[in-house]
Amino acid sequence: MTASADQGDPRVSKLLSLGKRRALQAISTPNQVFAILAVDHISALAGVARPDAPSSVTRSELASIKVKLVGSLAEATSGVLVDPVIGLEPVIGEDILPGSVGLLLGLEDGDYASLSATPQLFEGWDVRRAVASGAVAVKCSFLYDPFAPSEAAHVFVSDLVEECDRHGVPLFAEPLVAQSSADRRSVVVETARNIGALGVDVLKLEFPSTATSPDAEDEWQDACSELTEASQRPWALLSAGEGFETFTRQLVVACDAGASGYVVGRAVWQDLVANGVAANGPQLAEARRRLSVLSAIAESHASPWTRWFPAAADNRDLAAVELEKVSP
Repeated sequence: MTASADQGDPRVSKLLSLGKRRALQAISTPNQVFAILAVDHISALAGVARPDAPSSVTRSELASIKVKLVGSLAEATSGVLVDPVIGLEPVIGEDILPGSVGLLLGLEDGDYASLSATPQLFEGWDVRRAVASGAVAVKCSFLYDPFAPSEAAHVFVSDLVEECDRHGVPLFAEPLVAQSSADRRSVVVETARNIGALGVDVLKLEFPSTATSPDAEDEWQDACSELTEASQRPWALLSAGEGFETFTRQLVVACDAGASGYVVGRAVWQDLVANGVAANGPQLAEARRRLSVLSAIAESHASPWTRWFPAAADNRDLAAVELEKVSP
């Protein structure tokens, strides 16, 4: 199929199906903001666990680390992001993920490192299988340059949008900026505009500024406000390997400017993994404290995702249409 990123009014959003609406409720807090722990990492997790020899970390060891992280930290979250090839089976099969915490499944095979590579899913995985495995939402990540957009990336996302619509599950899209991008602000903003226009349900975005001066937060605020204005969908801030203190400052600014919460990985659990994921001890206490701080920021500052998908009479009309589809 051919896909394009239509430059529509960012304040206009499609209606959510009942299934998608319930799924977003299940993966967000009671205040409808995202507080999601990411443990879908593979190579990055191995690099934290054994920085001198990451390739020596076995799949079994990675699975064990993921199980310990989810078992230790998931209760403090609204959702957990897991990969389907290493983390999913032990996390679900060993009853580690609390039933009150939403499962977000990352379907992309991230073993490609150039903008010219075609995004792809893990072999044997698709939206149907993700739903059958208990996921309430799916995530796709891919490299993207909005000023030289790849038709393959647009097709990849658009096909997933259609599949997610068919199965009634939300799609979280994570377009990643090439590290060499000089103007992070314009790249992230235009990326959100382009990918949001393809019909994804939530954008998972990098912070739109690399400014580090003492007065950087003024520029941060402007950049995040521009990002919210450009986005046609709710967006959550990803930690992208930032240190905890920096990510905390970024999250306050992003949420004040309209972000709907966060998806965090290494900024919370890096020290815990580097020290062996101790069942008890100061690293575990610190990881839990960090999640508590981030969740408090999201609850106090973030815009609920319902800002983009308000409950309305139109949704009741949509519900009637869906019931007609399944009526005998």
